Amino acid sequence: MACVPLAAGALAAAAALVLLSRRRRPRLPTSVILQDVGEVAVTSESSGSNRVVTLDWEQVFGKLQAKIPFSSGVIARNGTVYISGTIGLEPPAGRPPAIVKGGPRSETVRIWQILEAMLHACGAGLEHVCMVHVFLVGFTPESFAEMNAGYLEFWGERPLPCRITVGCSALALGATVEIDVVASL
Repeated sequence: MACVPLAAGALAAAAALVLLSRRRRPRLPTSVILQDVGEVAVTSESSGSNRVVTLDWEQVFGKLQAKIPFSSGVIARNGTVYISGTIGLEPPAGRPPAIVKGGPRSETVRIWQILEAMLHACGAGLEHVCMVHVFLVGFTPESFAEMNAGYLEFWGERPLPCRITVGCSALALGATVEIDVVASL
């Protein structure tokens, strides 16, 4: 009889582990609001045990020459959200995609506007961001200070997530900043 409570306890622990590993995924929106663009359509599809989420790139960036996975998100089975590298593209205006003017500060603010919309598309928010990777072309004290100023301008008084900033030689479309994020639901 002494084995029965132990077996029942082990069974309960195993059931709890199964339930924790199968977190309910958030209900994803069909659209999100992006500053300076308005309402943007959201699509999602299964890929193995993950859910791939994208914004309507044409609405966000204008007509791209090829399918480029800017602002794509993946929601892993365990509730981790990965959002691919995002650059500070201007809202579409009937011309080819272009980087916002103003350098690293302006690019960083625009990137975070796009990332925030992408987080919402994945059922998350800025409060869920736990890791940020920043890629900065021509990493100098001046370019870092500009990027950091835009970063702090966007985040304001909110708690800042962990961040790594690395220098690189070039980014897509001539951007000077690219940011990807990891979030946890």
